[in-house]
Amino acid sequence: MKHQKSDNPLLDELVSQLKGPEDFRNLQDQLLKRGIEALLNAEMNHHLGYNRGDKPIDENMRNGYSQKTLKTTSGEQVISVPRDRKAEFDPVILPKHKTITKELEDCILLLYAKGMSNADIIDFMGHTYGVSYSTSAISLITNSLLEDIKAWQGRPLDDQYAVVWIDAIHYKIRHEGQIVSKACMVILGINTAGCQEILSLRIHERETAASWVDMLDDLKSRGVKDILFLCSDNLTGLEKAIQAVYPDTIRQICIVHQIRNSMNYVSYKDRRAIMADIKKIYKASNEQMALDAFNEFKSKWSAKYHLVVKSWENNWTNLTTFLAYPLEIRKLIYTTNIIESFNASLRKYTKNKKVFPTDDAALKSIYLAAQQIRKKWEKMRFGWPIIYNQLTIYFENRIIIN
Repeated sequence: MKHQKSDNPLLDELVSQLKGPEDFRNLQDQLLKRGIEALLNAEMNHHLGYNRGDKPIDENMRNGYSQKTLKTTSGEQVISVPRDRKAEFDPVILPKHKTITKELEDCILLLYAKGMSNADIIDFMGHTYGVSYSTSAISLITNSLLEDIKAWQGRPLDDQYAVVWIDAIHYKIRHEGQIVSKACMVILGINTAGCQEILSLRIHERETAASWVDMLDDLKSRGVKDILFLCSDNLTGLEKAIQAVYPDTIRQICIVHQIRNSMNYVSYKDRRAIMADIKKIYKASNEQMALDAFNEFKSKWSAKYHLVVKSWENNWTNLTTFLAYPLEIRKLIYTTNIIESFNASLRKYTKNKKVFPTDDAALKSIYLAAQQIRKKWEKMRFGWPIIYNQLTIYFENRIIIN
């Protein structure tokens, strides 16, 4: 189904998934039901003055749900409407004894398709429905998404992953009256069945080795006992951080990152020549040939570019890990391009947010973007049967064959 692109990437991504009229109707139904129920629960929070799980303020409290069948333009929808003990709850979004309007349907769909921006919700609700929501009420509505995020962040994971990629993407977030850069730390993985998965997304003050220890500890607490390969950039202290949590994991430093870092210290006139010599290293058939190529590189450039040569020398073991394995495994682990591509997609969806007011606001936007990306990203890795058979040979004592 072809469609004209809008200025809203999240909406474009939703529409791109549609294969025909039936998919469109199903998407409408799912978004409408989820949106109405989220708004109803947020309104109940606002009505009672406390969130679910908190201590009630007075005698009035939640009293389960009633079912209401709504007649919409696409058919009937069964909605769970929260009740309070005093039967005083009269929701604005779905008034008692009234039916839902087409305008409200459009509003709910827009709220979710646009990522639930507070400004969008207030503006659109007032414009099309004639209902004024306060900022606090809108915050309650959007904060209902945080429960979904918390459950997703804590979900159990597989006990073993063949490959894990880690990286951070930085966002401007307001903190204590100042705008600071914080890191959304991302972990992607492929399990032993060959399925790609988004394992974790969390906001940290900075990307440090200590924060990666925290991220990896979180994976372990969620059931990940073993990681065969972990691919990353060359962050200081990361080697010790990985070994502290997963001592048997083999680390591969991204070759592309190493080359970029090297070029930062090379004058423009020498870059082509140095790139040609570096290519001989990472294109070598085995580690010995790579070492021979590096020694030539060292003797040729050490005097002029000592820092570049020293960096390759210091990180040699983790840079050349991939050379010990067959071509199919090499292609999988020698670079972190896969997670950089994922992060680029996150930026596309969140680029309109120049500064987030809070960590939670950033996390909500990033999570909604990730849920759209995962529809295309979480799939079976191409050529996995060959890769898996190779892994069972190289890791015969670690991979459990069912």
